Amino acid sequence: MGIISENNTTEPDSPAPFKQRFTLSTLEMIFGVLILLGLVYMGYFILFQDSSGTHQLDKKLKSVENYFKEHDEKIDKKFKALQDNWAQLELRLKKIEERQTQTENNYRELSTRITKTPKATAEPKKPAAASKEKIEYKVKKGDNLASIAKKYKVTREDLAKWNKIDKNKPLQAGEVLIVIPR
Repeated sequence: MGIISENNTTEPDSPAPFKQRFTLSTLEMIFGVLILLGLVYMGYFILFQDSSGTHQLDKKLKSVENYFKEHDEKIDKKFKALQDNWAQLELRLKKIEERQTQTENNYRELSTRITKTPKATAEPKKPAAASKEKIEYKVKKGDNLASIAKKYKVTREDLAKWNKIDKNKPLQAGEVLIVIPR
């Protein structure tokens, strides 16, 4: 087979150098330049932007860490304040409990003094023979056990007991009651 030369003649197989001319269209040239620019940009991004992007990420990470650190400090301060308030409330409660215990002890002491001390306003008791005098009282209109008991300085309960009547039962006019004055 022969090689085609510029003048379209076929020469026998010869060891002549192979010459072929390539012509590229404008579109092919633009496409090649775009590919070359893309490769250059990617290399730049890989070499330079990646490290600066990591730097940006580090900055953001540090800012987030600082944010949480500040909030942790604020929370710690609030927690400490709550602990202090709790301690103050416990002290106040302890003082109130001590006062209550002291008041209860004072009340017990006072009540024991009252029961041991004879009444100063009590009248001396009359001899037994004199206290057994019975008085018959005729009930008048408008009288009740309380008014009669007050008149003779006895209790309403004693008056009801002596006459075997209910202390809440109203009295009838003309009824006769027995009174034992003190």
